[in-house]
Amino acid sequence: MDWTPDWQSLIAEIIAEPGVVMVVGNVDTGKTRFCLELCLAAAQADIPTAAVDADIGQSEIGAPGTIGMAMIEKDTRSFVDLKPRRIHFVGATSPVEHVAECCIGVKKMADQAISLGARMVVADTTGLVGGWLGRKLKTCKIDNLRPNYLVGIQKKHEIEHLLIPFSKMSAMRIHRLPASDKVMRKTRELRASRRKMNYHRHFADSHGHLIRMDDVNLRNTWLGSGRPMKWQYRKFIEDALKCPVLHVEVTGQGIFIVSERMCSMTNREALEEQFKTANIIASTGEAFKNVMVGLADENGSTLNVGLLQTIDFKHRFLFVLSPIKTISPVRVVQFGSIRVTREGEELGIIKPGEM
Repeated sequence: MDWTPDWQSLIAEIIAEPGVVMVVGNVDTGKTRFCLELCLAAAQADIPTAAVDADIGQSEIGAPGTIGMAMIEKDTRSFVDLKPRRIHFVGATSPVEHVAECCIGVKKMADQAISLGARMVVADTTGLVGGWLGRKLKTCKIDNLRPNYLVGIQKKHEIEHLLIPFSKMSAMRIHRLPASDKVMRKTRELRASRRKMNYHRHFADSHGHLIRMDDVNLRNTWLGSGRPMKWQYRKFIEDALKCPVLHVEVTGQGIFIVSERMCSMTNREALEEQFKTANIIASTGEAFKNVMVGLADENGSTLNVGLLQTIDFKHRFLFVLSPIKTISPVRVVQFGSIRVTREGEELGIIKPGEM
């Protein structure tokens, strides 16, 4: 599809000397369309090609909240139709608070694509390009990936602040393309609707899995980061909070409490005095329901994504819904920062350090 002559001439140039390509630009400028056109042209030229979808909010390769990598076939028509060969779990649909995970994930996926034989790797990115956060995110991604081609798609000059800092790097070719006027503007409601559809598609064939807490490492949660508190101290906490406690851990940062229901913290000073710490974090068992989790192997490589349904603190089991066939290779459960139902309804954001 010949959207703009400038696009086609650059695609021809890159195909003549394939490598790693990163595409940056604001929302609704045509980034994903350019990536698709480049991938299809490369595949038609018999160049082994992989796409890395780092747009975690509008993922087309893999579930929302992940960075997906897929190999391109000659009959590929859309990224949505591709089955991811590898995924990296970020656990959020916005890079805010997740810059490190996004930067690491893009590099990991590109490296794995090359290890699978790809000579062309095309990385799509989020539309967060403005402000200090946007600059930090894109600079980190570019510097970490070190693409052979950095393609900036812009309407005027809105991403020059991302391109200019890399203009003196001899191994990186920077190209500027005009945004396509044929791109449909996607409203916030449309983006949310697309995420819901993608969630539902991913979790539609999920099965229930029991994961023994003692068989895995837990990440991005206080749970499992310390040592269980002795029963007599738990009794003191229950009396102070006046509600049943499911689990208490002593961590390097203080005390982590999981109760059956939301408890009053009017006696917080008594707890601080007893345990000599002001760092008391309280959560409920219900707070863990529908948390999106990444399931990874012994090397920390994401195998699949799941939805945590409940935790049996007494017998130390996690109950997770996931399309993964077997949980036997799972050694890491990474807690995400969003809650979502199996049907794709987003239930809210989990604040850093909340659980």
